[in-house]
Amino acid sequence: MQCDPVREWREQYTRCCDFEPIADAPFHHSFRPICDQPRVVRARLSPGFLFRDDDLVRDGDNGVSLVIAQSVKLDIMHRGREVQLGPGEAIAMQADAPGRCGSRKDFVIYELMVLRAEWEIRCSRPGDALMQRIGRNSDALELLRSYIRSLERSAFATSGEAREIVRRHLIDLVVLAATPHPSVGESSTSAVVAARLNAALDHIAAHVENPELSLEAVAVSQGISPRYLQHLMELSGASFTAHVNELRLQRAFRLLIETHGCSKRISDVALEAGFSDISHFNRLFRARFGDTPKGVRAHARMGSKQAVFSESAHPSAPR
Repeated sequence: MQCDPVREWREQYTRCCDFEPIADAPFHHSFRPICDQPRVVRARLSPGFLFRDDDLVRDGDNGVSLVIAQSVKLDIMHRGREVQLGPGEAIAMQADAPGRCGSRKDFVIYELMVLRAEWEIRCSRPGDALMQRIGRNSDALELLRSYIRSLERSAFATSGEAREIVRRHLIDLVVLAATPHPSVGESSTSAVVAARLNAALDHIAAHVENPELSLEAVAVSQGISPRYLQHLMELSGASFTAHVNELRLQRAFRLLIETHGCSKRISDVALEAGFSDISHFNRLFRARFGDTPKGVRAHARMGSKQAVFSESAHPSAPR
């Protein structure tokens, strides 16, 4: 029996919505849960439209869904209105009213589902925020996207307390992005701080190999003052310099123990990791790992030879 990929998708993903593919377009999809409360997912779909019709809205779900366009323009139809979202833009929709969202091209979206009660508590005019396009230049929306990307890249703590903090941050950032008149209270401050810190750390990680990386340069990239960035770094438990040095030292260590890196000069490894002062690199490396870069490389080579010898001594071992 020939499988129906759309039907499989419906069974795996869509108890809350359905999908109408564009005629003659090959169907494909990927679906990645990022957080379960509030529910945050990343979906990649072939040309077509996600929708909730009159039958589906009878499921009793009355929450609010924030859809963020990640790749191409999206056509949104909901509550008697039609809106087109550009990449990086977002819109809030209510689950108890029919609507559809999609594109005639392959598209990627983030979708965040907030309970109606939490939405109404935090929004001073909850109805006014629905079906209002949120521009990609919205500071709150960019913070929300950065926070989601951070959660997507790293497995955050699974303790009840950590999950509750993440939940509050996500809901506050959704409301801040969706309405100019939020009623989120003091908790929004911690959400913004967490999002700004994650964004700064992501930028540092992406540019750590650049010897010119500085506190001032990162602050400019994030649209904040160097003093505020310094405060954010203190909240993370390490100064800017200590955090950058740690990332660079870890990079250098990996380069030294990787087989393909063993032929590189120590000075080349230091430069590739982002250090411009070789003597400074050597001092930091020994203090961090208890051995010189040459010593670590020598141990790595010896371990590699031992592994080869062990393997040759057991030719029947699976490879």
